[in-house]
Amino acid sequence: MEKLLKIELKTSILKAFGSAGGGYISQGQSYETDSGRVFVKINHKPQARKMFEGEMASLEAIQKTSTLRVPQPIKVIDLPGEGAMFVMEYLKMKNLSKHTAKLGEQIADLHLHNQKLGEKLKKEGNTVGKGAGCSEPQYLDKFGFHTVTCCGFIQQVNEWQSDWPTFFICHRLQAQMDLIEKAYGDREARELWSQLNVAEDS
Repeated sequence: MEKLLKIELKTSILKAFGSAGGGYISQGQSYETDSGRVFVKINHKPQARKMFEGEMASLEAIQKTSTLRVPQPIKVIDLPGEGAMFVMEYLKMKNLSKHTAKLGEQIADLHLHNQKLGEKLKKEGNTVGKGAGCSEPQYLDKFGFHTVTCCGFIQQVNEWQSDWPTFFICHRLQAQMDLIEKAYGDREARELWSQLNVAEDS
């Protein structure tokens, strides 16, 4: 794996530092390279590439808002056989508790970013050609995302919807209910969900 990383990152130095760690989904390791420190997430499941591509696109989208510091995504690399690695900038995460209030404000700014873009656009009178060819985020009047993302290994459909409740019900809640029904055949959950949908429609 480290030989593959050296080739893909075009680095002569690849020295692990810190302890290897992991969560429920992926393992992680930090490395020194020719161009600085990186953090690598490793997952051996066949759906790892799709999961990491969604995470990479999400980090790129967050970066464009300039509201919240996230690691610079670098590359998704296929592992021999199955699985993938996701290489990103290494960020030192120790001693951050004193910044929790600031983090909360920045997360709020992130969630309000699109709304503020819309207000700014309206105030400017929707100037034709303004910002053409620039990579800044554009105002979106729909809810969704341009690629599939994952919650753990579960793929999340992000097809665009005209309103948030429809998006959330169709692509988040309904998807989870379908998984529950498929895995457990839970009749009561299906009936309760059906009642909730009827209440929502009325």
